[in-house]
Amino acid sequence: MSFLPNSEGGGRYHPRCTQQSAGILIRRLRVDIQERVKRYREIEEARGRPLIVYATSTRPNVPAQMAGDAVREFIDQIDVVGEARSIDVLLHSTGGDALAAWKLMSILRERFESVAVLVPFVAFSAATLFALGADEIIMHPHASLGPIDPQITIRLPDGGQRGFSFEDVGAFLRFLADEVRITEQEYISAVVEKLFSVVDPVHIGGAKRASELSTDVGERLLQMHMKDSEERARARSIAEGLNKSFFAHGDAVSRSRARALQLKIAPDNPVLEGLIWQAYLGIESYMELRAPFKPLEHFLANGGAVALTPCAPLVLPPNAPPQLANQLWNQVAQQAVQNISHPTVEVDYTLINALIESSRLSAEYRTRGSLSAVRLVSGEIQLSVTDKESGWRKTSIPNME
Repeated sequence: MSFLPNSEGGGRYHPRCTQQSAGILIRRLRVDIQERVKRYREIEEARGRPLIVYATSTRPNVPAQMAGDAVREFIDQIDVVGEARSIDVLLHSTGGDALAAWKLMSILRERFESVAVLVPFVAFSAATLFALGADEIIMHPHASLGPIDPQITIRLPDGGQRGFSFEDVGAFLRFLADEVRITEQEYISAVVEKLFSVVDPVHIGGAKRASELSTDVGERLLQMHMKDSEERARARSIAEGLNKSFFAHGDAVSRSRARALQLKIAPDNPVLEGLIWQAYLGIESYMELRAPFKPLEHFLANGGAVALTPCAPLVLPPNAPPQLANQLWNQVAQQAVQNISHPTVEVDYTLINALIESSRLSAEYRTRGSLSAVRLVSGEIQLSVTDKESGWRKTSIPNME
């Protein structure tokens, strides 16, 4: 799965499990999925069509993205649907790869005559793109879509990162012309040269192509269900508006605003919206989306604190003989070497980065790893995070008959 730096996941953290605690964890996971599946079936009964759920983690400090590796998991879900000709997708994500969104919706449109996207809370960026391909978008009153202007991240010479979009470049040039009122070519050239010293021209070109791609994909997705000539012409303006008419990538598009933008938002349905929200709450609880990922806190709370116990300071009397002082300092140095040679305390964690599931089949992207830490002589704590295993894995759905 495609992740941001220092990512990623929502999940459940746990120390090295004993056999008993592992059994408790497995039972807890089964209870969670039983409850989620029950809520999915309630939506299916209300809608009279199958439901697939796709959620990427929005847990603070561990963002995840929609990515191409989700396509194969979607295919497995489609294969077990049966003869149904319509499908619902409940979506929760802050976005990711625009081409992954296109591929996912294309597969669904090839297989099903009607596709609806259910948004309980957040479907931003590429997730909004995905929703554009649906015949209808069912939004909970709490739900938000977002702009589809792509965000570019570049690595700076000092190792840091800078994010920007092509619209940022255009806004800068408009600032020069409209606010500063620089019109002479000589001065414009100097300012553009300064811009290119901060951002490589190739990156600006890449941002331009990404912006054009976003509009093009949005138009293609809308035209999947906007068939007549008038609607097809309107698809381009809708896609361009979602790409270029917002001042911030995180600007939320509420249900009423989405209707004003002429998106195909379904009429209000409080009963169905309540079912969608309950399904989301199950996902939110399981992926712990409201609990920030704080590795040091997790390390300390799960047995790691003993490894960071500070040593008592060595205090020598002012008149201590030099020979005694040297002897004591040698003992301190030997103790420090012994501490370094002791086995490092490790605390395991498991992160749930994404899930694609239904009442028939479930898969999760998980990352497993360990945390270790040492206290430096200065007193600072140096924490190491090591991912040991990551990838999609099927999870069993218990028989609920």
